[in-house]
Amino acid sequence: MRLAELVAGVYEAFSPDLAMADLAAVCAHDRYQASAGIAAAASEVAERAQAAGLAEVTVLSFPADGAERWWTFRAPLPWTPVRARLTVKGVTLVRYPEQPYTLAAYSAPTPPGGRVARLVRWSAVRGGAEAAGGLVVVDEPVALGAVVGPLTAAEAVAVAADPLGGREPRDPGQVGRLELPPGCALAAFSVTAAQLAELAAAADAGDGATVEVVVDDAVRTMPVVTGLLPGTSDDEVLLSAHLCHPRPGANDNASGVAALLGIARVLASREGIVQVQAGREGGGRAGVRFLWGPEFVGVAAYLHDWVHTGRAARPMLAINVDMAGQDVQRCGGPLVIERGPDDVPSFLPALAGRCADLLPPASRSYSGAVPCDPWTWRATPFAGGSDHALLADAPTGCPAIALGHWPDWANHSSADTQDLVDPAELRRTAAIACATAAAVRGRADRELAADVGEATVSWAAGHILATLPGQRQPPSPRQHHEQVLDPRDEANAARWLRHRHGVAASAVAALSAIGADEGWMRSATEWLDSIARAAASRLAPAHDDDPSAGPALERCWTGPVNLRSLAGAADPSDRGWPDGRIVAGRAGPALERCWTGPVNLRSLAGAADPSDRDWLDGRIAADRGGNYARALALMRAVNGKRDRDQVTWWATLSSELPMPVEFASRFLDLMSRAGWTGGGTP
Repeated sequence: MRLAELVAGVYEAFSPDLAMADLAAVCAHDRYQASAGIAAAASEVAERAQAAGLAEVTVLSFPADGAERWWTFRAPLPWTPVRARLTVKGVTLVRYPEQPYTLAAYSAPTPPGGRVARLVRWSAVRGGAEAAGGLVVVDEPVALGAVVGPLTAAEAVAVAADPLGGREPRDPGQVGRLELPPGCALAAFSVTAAQLAELAAAADAGDGATVEVVVDDAVRTMPVVTGLLPGTSDDEVLLSAHLCHPRPGANDNASGVAALLGIARVLASREGIVQVQAGREGGGRAGVRFLWGPEFVGVAAYLHDWVHTGRAARPMLAINVDMAGQDVQRCGGPLVIERGPDDVPSFLPALAGRCADLLPPASRSYSGAVPCDPWTWRATPFAGGSDHALLADAPTGCPAIALGHWPDWANHSSADTQDLVDPAELRRTAAIACATAAAVRGRADRELAADVGEATVSWAAGHILATLPGQRQPPSPRQHHEQVLDPRDEANAARWLRHRHGVAASAVAALSAIGADEGWMRSATEWLDSIARAAASRLAPAHDDDPSAGPALERCWTGPVNLRSLAGAADPSDRGWPDGRIVAGRAGPALERCWTGPVNLRSLAGAADPSDRDWLDGRIAADRGGNYARALALMRAVNGKRDRDQVTWWATLSSELPMPVEFASRFLDLMSRAGWTGGGTP
């Protein structure tokens, strides 16, 4: 069976109508991590997974007490909102559940009938005694985390804020997600820009407000749904999608949940092309494990309590599906295939990308010679903003990719509704994930395995050649005083080439997991080596033609290089310096990883001192995606072998982001002071 046949088969078998029905069922629930809503959604998903043909479908229950730990991940607290009102001068401005997203997660309940509170502006009180008993209107751009502590200490009643301030485009009634710390004594309301202005004016007039929050305080557990498509070997491919998020949460991530249910139907079908043909040459099919649960913490609980206790198989590889169905034309972002971290050898980015290219096109060129489809996708380096970050990191450490969409103007807001999910896009995303898993599952098929190998070698060659000057994007603009490491700077091209060559070679080596021939892999690796050498010969020496680089150094010794003779000719102080460097073997002490489990930026921030935490919160607020990815890359780079400079360079090259030296230095200092790294000196 050829890979093109497999892709066409799963695409044809996937039902967009059934998937959209699954999506609608999930969207009906407010899916906070330990709530009645997520319990109901989990029960519904389990019922549909069983009907799809999965075996061993189970809703696992984990503690939701705020104390249980899975490595550094803390169990959520139970919280099920029932009703909330914010009323000013007899007019109810905010109504929950009628208006989704308006009530902040973990808002504290009020006494029956609500509480009357003075309206005050944040800019006027700054958390002082004036905030006591008040509803504070956050009337300027500020992270909610910077507000909660001072207002809790001042015994304020509630907060009203517009977390979408400045976001464009934006619907008039659109409100964004607010989340308070679990167990917080405050309530908080997410409001529109118009509502915020109205509240600020009422505060100036000295008006009061009535705040009512009703919460179901019943003891809950955290549900994780799992099901299995059995194989004929002990290996498992894991497909994950997170179930949590406030209602409606259609694209993020009811679409991922629905995609996995649709994939289950395709793979479990006895008549399906995948099951009948992929294993026709013998046994060895991998099982496929499906996992739906709260983002991050649900996967952490499953890995900690099930995989690493031997109750479930360690996945051989993982595919995470998050935000699978975005209407690209209306929401603004293409399908993104995010590769795993560069230190985990993986052929998955190559295979998923080839499956994307092989999707049946909607149209062809004028002559019909080539596909001609307005749909598109992009490959991106690892950022780690979803569950694949846990699967790819220690102690699981399996190859992982993520499929999703970005950017999305409706993300984490009340505008993330079902009408913004495109059934055709959901089908394409699911078909890519399904075909990728099925190709690994069908590894016994020689033709299929050969196509996977060819896709991997082609991707690896392109990964190397992308470092050439004609293919590199220009360096990012920066402030003139800012010291930044940038892989796209010409001076760093050789370093980036070496890094990418290593990633490419390891992708080919990873094919051994599906039984690739050793001789073939050796030949492919040698070919990649020759490509890397040819690429290196085309990289100009850095700054050769830059007059500001200083005078050229001339060689003033005869014969070959001779470090011992140079040391003998040096003065005593200089002679001791190279000896010390050679004995040390590196520029500084290696940084050691002192935390357990996968990377967890939130837990690191919680362990940091207040000034470091405020700094990190500010940097994430300034560049949510970029600085999150930089931070995770720096954390992953700590492996007990790299010193601070090497950690910074590895994080730069793997994230493919310009890395401000000040950010990297301060973040590594933060990790050291928090006790999360050892060996290096701040």
